[in-house]
Amino acid sequence: MQVNMDNSTKINKLEGLERAITITVPKQGYKSTFNKFLVEYRSKAKFDGFRSGKAPDKLILSKYKNQIHKESVNDLVETHLQKVLSENNLQTASPPQLSIDSEPSFENDFIFTVKFEVIPAFEIEDLSNMSIEDFEVEIDENDIDEVIKNIQKQHTKWEKTKEKAVAGDKIVIDYEALVDNKEFDGSKQKDFTFVLDDSIKGDVATVELYQKFFKAVANETSASKIKFTYDIPNDFPDKNISGKKAEYNVFIKAIYKGIMPKLNKEFYKKFGLDDCDDKKFRENILDHMRHELEGKISSHRNASINQALVDTNTFEIPKYLIESEKQSIMTQYKGMMKNIDDVTKTELNKVAIKRAKLNLIFMKIAETLKINITEQDIYNFISKRYPSELTTIIEKMKKDQKYLNQLKNQVLENDIMEHIKKKCKLNKVKKSFSEVMN
Repeated sequence: MQVNMDNSTKINKLEGLERAITITVPKQGYKSTFNKFLVEYRSKAKFDGFRSGKAPDKLILSKYKNQIHKESVNDLVETHLQKVLSENNLQTASPPQLSIDSEPSFENDFIFTVKFEVIPAFEIEDLSNMSIEDFEVEIDENDIDEVIKNIQKQHTKWEKTKEKAVAGDKIVIDYEALVDNKEFDGSKQKDFTFVLDDSIKGDVATVELYQKFFKAVANETSASKIKFTYDIPNDFPDKNISGKKAEYNVFIKAIYKGIMPKLNKEFYKKFGLDDCDDKKFRENILDHMRHELEGKISSHRNASINQALVDTNTFEIPKYLIESEKQSIMTQYKGMMKNIDDVTKTELNKVAIKRAKLNLIFMKIAETLKINITEQDIYNFISKRYPSELTTIIEKMKKDQKYLNQLKNQVLENDIMEHIKKKCKLNKVKKSFSEVMN
């Protein structure tokens, strides 16, 4: 579809959000711009035998003509493109790709085409119609007991034993595995360590394999050699071994019994709590639990809001923004030394689409609410959110513009979330402390 703005501008709607703008600049426009830059070069060019600003144009052009031409073209493209974008309320979502259709000169008009994707035009759906799940949690004495028990476990002292392995013991093993008599990625490991019958989180394959290890070493002693088989799930990411049987050979190198520390003043001092009794320790733990719980509830609420925004707002997303998000995520993923197979690529693509869409939604809400983040807003935000790191963050802000922009985006997102929470329906759902934290 082609839109003629006037004799000098044509806007073509291409596939999706892609646009092509063809602009004609009359030769007189080029001549004026060229002469403007010629004057600038005349004032600063230095040539032997001529005072500053007095060198003849012929001499200046002999040395700088191509440079003046290039700057003139860049100036004309930028000026005319910005004018067209402004007049037509177009926002670019991708870097403009320039092609010259007719080179400018004093005799010929300058014709160029710029291709790019635009930010889609859309309105945010009524926030009051959004229903968000919000956790409601009461911390009881059993929750505090469980957290204290976990803290004790983290400070357990381990002593080697020759006794049989039982639940709660730390086990150190070497193992090797074969599928079709061949090794595979992750098929062997030395000094693999786990706590027998410990709670394991992860995908089905990971949990099942741990259970196999638990069963194999239970009631065995150190220096024992054990064999077992494991049926690899059909949906295992590595298609070379999925659905096949793995033969495991395990050698128990060591078994350790755990001795949990007693709850006393000496133990409490490890946490910077001098002259602390049981009651004060529990109060301190409760404060910490409340802080952690608040963060978890807030994260869940924000995730629910984000998902609701994505689900209730429908519009086309620029391909460039999706690709940018995808590349960013892939870089992070590779930085964690993780393999990216086809299944992972599909999932990462979904995440990229969601991020790109949310960014556009946030931009629209910020524009609608006329939110303008100042440095004082950033200071207030970090004072409340990161009080212990305030000085360090402020120093980094002053030196790193990119970091400052990241903080500004955090504050902007926080303000938008606060606005949405006031508008949408928050459905309170009762949960236990362990359900939310785990």
